[in-house]
Amino acid sequence: MPFYKDRVFQWIFIILLLCKTAAFCHIYYANPLGEAVLIFPDSLTYVYPAQTFLQYADMWEAVTVNPMLLRTPGYPFFLSVIQFITGNLTWSVAAVQNLLSLLLLIPVYLTARQLSGLRAARWAAVFCAISVLYFSLSFAVLTEILCTFLLAWFVYLIIRFLNAPHIHSLLGAALLLAAAVYVRPAAYYFMFASAIILVCFSIGKLVSCPVRKIVMAFILPLCLFIGAWHIRNFRQTGFSGFSSVNAYNLYMWNEDYLADKFNIPVTQAHQALEKALPPGFNALPAKEQVRIYQAMALPLVKESFHYKLTHAPLWAAKTLFGANFIHISRLVSGGHATGALLDGEMLNHTQAVHHNWLENRSAKLLFGATAGQVLLTVFFGTVGFIFLWKKKKAETFFLAIYCLYFWGIGSTFFGAYARFRAPFEFVLCITAGAAAAMLSDSIKHIKRPAKKI
Repeated sequence: MPFYKDRVFQWIFIILLLCKTAAFCHIYYANPLGEAVLIFPDSLTYVYPAQTFLQYADMWEAVTVNPMLLRTPGYPFFLSVIQFITGNLTWSVAAVQNLLSLLLLIPVYLTARQLSGLRAARWAAVFCAISVLYFSLSFAVLTEILCTFLLAWFVYLIIRFLNAPHIHSLLGAALLLAAAVYVRPAAYYFMFASAIILVCFSIGKLVSCPVRKIVMAFILPLCLFIGAWHIRNFRQTGFSGFSSVNAYNLYMWNEDYLADKFNIPVTQAHQALEKALPPGFNALPAKEQVRIYQAMALPLVKESFHYKLTHAPLWAAKTLFGANFIHISRLVSGGHATGALLDGEMLNHTQAVHHNWLENRSAKLLFGATAGQVLLTVFFGTVGFIFLWKKKKAETFFLAIYCLYFWGIGSTFFGAYARFRAPFEFVLCITAGAAAAMLSDSIKHIKRPAKKI
């Protein structure tokens, strides 16, 4: 049965559509922050290249005429298309991203049905529909929703390939993963992980597809599509990497350690790191900037290693269990600050829970509801992995590595929080659907009266 003929899925889809429409209207007409609620500190670094692309057919770094290297072109191109069609880069982006988060139910449903059957697919769609993270990030000019949408279809095609190894599924998965990397370079190294996994599956006879076909239909397309941006960067700047964000982060992510060491605010430590760069740094060639970032970061990374190692469990917990409450609060009621965006507080969380946002009963209830939803999804998702391992070892192994990769990437510094769970929360929804289906079957079995002998 096609997914669109499933009456239960239809109702889930329609209810979510109505809820999203009502939420959008409420935020658009009643939120005191206006379009500022959609804007994050990172947003300009995507909006500016989108505008330069429309005007000059090239993407420049934010507020410069330098070729864009810190960001990758996927999301700026997405924004430029929306601006070209609608002439707007705030509410139109939110509308399209809400549509994508609604359509996200489809690959989640299809993947869960491949793994565990119809009932699990319906439960997975429910878990995805009630996600507060995907709801909130739909109202943010950030990369997560678009990247997650592409990755969800990538995961579906990989699972379908493992069940029925057709080359077109593998080629489609390669194209979707490449597109996700262009949107968010955090997915870059998963290309290597997924290629290794598929080759090992082929060698171990866990998938009936020869290695040469995996190379031709998956690895080679990835190399060609991703290599194109490497070539562009080298031709325009002399820097052959895919993005300079790794070098920048390697240096700037030491700000929390310096803040702790000298007992100063993180923002002050950030400014100190910027001032420590050589005079005229921004005018240097990109290749030289990357070299300086890496050279200056190395002693700091060595010095802060113990600090980061001891704080890693907290950061991992923030990524896995974060409720994105500050943004949710601002979306629902404007939060307790109706002025400008609280630069740094929303992206660089240094606390496990921001108690200053829990000032009244309604805020505490909202926090309880959002945190409860996250805990429910993580709990059922974890149980679902255990259940699926008994039936679908290859598929479950792939999904586990996928989740661990993005969880690890999103938990490496003090700013780790719910936003970085977005690329793998939909997988938790899929495995949670399997757990919920098995639990409901068990309850029905218990309630069913025993037959008389």
